[in-house]
Amino acid sequence: MIGGSVRFLTNLESLNGVESVGNLTRHRTAPIVLRTETGDYLVRYVPVISGESIAHAYQMTLAELAHKQGLPVTSKTLQGELLKFNDDDALEGVEPPKGEDDMRRFEVDVMLKDVVADVGGFMYAGNNPVRRSSKFAVGYMIPSLVKSEIPAQLEAQFHVRYVLWSKKGKQGESKQAIYNVEVGSALYTLTFLLDDENVGVPSNPGSSPREGELKAQREKRREIAIRALYTVLTGNFGGKRSRFLPSMELQSAVVTVTDFPFVPEPGHSNDYIRNTSNRVGKAKEVLKGSKATVLAFNREGIGVGNAQVVGSAEELITSLLS
Repeated sequence: MIGGSVRFLTNLESLNGVESVGNLTRHRTAPIVLRTETGDYLVRYVPVISGESIAHAYQMTLAELAHKQGLPVTSKTLQGELLKFNDDDALEGVEPPKGEDDMRRFEVDVMLKDVVADVGGFMYAGNNPVRRSSKFAVGYMIPSLVKSEIPAQLEAQFHVRYVLWSKKGKQGESKQAIYNVEVGSALYTLTFLLDDENVGVPSNPGSSPREGELKAQREKRREIAIRALYTVLTGNFGGKRSRFLPSMELQSAVVTVTDFPFVPEPGHSNDYIRNTSNRVGKAKEVLKGSKATVLAFNREGIGVGNAQVVGSAEELITSLLS
């Protein structure tokens, strides 16, 4: 199991819009509960970026890496249409399951058809539904709650573009079209998990004659699942990047590698790396684990405990692969 928590200093981003109200494109917001220094709890609405947005970018990176490595990926997935065999019209030649005893055969056939359905999971909703849980989990990216404060702000930016308005029977003339885009700036934090041990491993009951093919690809699949985490660690996700590419800087990160379930501390305090390092050793004892490694990137000068410090996101990925 690989788990990570990351903090980004992000300025002027529009990575997750939700709707247009007139000529205003709104940023996604969500309620956050925080505790003040007096012990009271308050609710504040802050800019956020959905886990769905982050997971889509991760899966697209996974698809590109798999395609380059000669692993199976469907044409729909490469186009960014992550239908993932959800009904009979999206089976890409895979024979639908005939019943409960055929679930594992169907799951293996789908996994051999598309690596993204293996790592990212799928849900076939036909006459005999089959589900594979995603091996990658990620939550919303939200502002870090440091010292009972929220370092985040939203502001609408005014823009003008020229458009050609046509007139009946007359030559068109140029006019100004005004629009506003809501942008956010924040010290963001996100947490993710990758169950790399179960990549390439079927989860449904039954049997399949093709499991040997899947097993032969397993280590290669695990490797690209780890490499694709580079997208998450470098903030290469979200939409509206063509003209609102954010000023985004990785401030710190902690990544754990364990053989037992473990979720790192979210980056809501300057002790989150140290607390993760302290907790993972105790969790290893409680859950009778045999492996617990903690890696850290630290540009903020905060405490890291017993974590092994690396110098960049690239070194983090290299360490995970080794």
